[in-house]
Amino acid sequence: MTSRLIKIGDALSQLINVALLPNHRYTTPNESISGRAHRCGWVRTEAFIDWVFSPWEANHCRVSYEMDIQRALDLVYQNQGMQIK
Repeated sequence: MTSRLIKIGDALSQLINVALLPNHRYTTPNESISGRAHRCGWVRTEAFIDWVFSPWEANHCRVSYEMDIQRALDLVYQNQGMQIK
């Protein structure tokens, strides 16, 4: 159940990132708010998000950014060799 809740949280974060945050053209539908805050250098936003998640995870935004990249790479590696028509 925990894994499902994390996936739902990721999906909501991605939706809000694209639908509500400014400059949606400079993000992808697979990027979380936390990952974007870290990537874009939104220092105050990153500090706030890191504070909110501090009981569960240190450096949440950096970790989220790295996970966003890892998920993208995993998808590429899973589909490597498959032709897209």
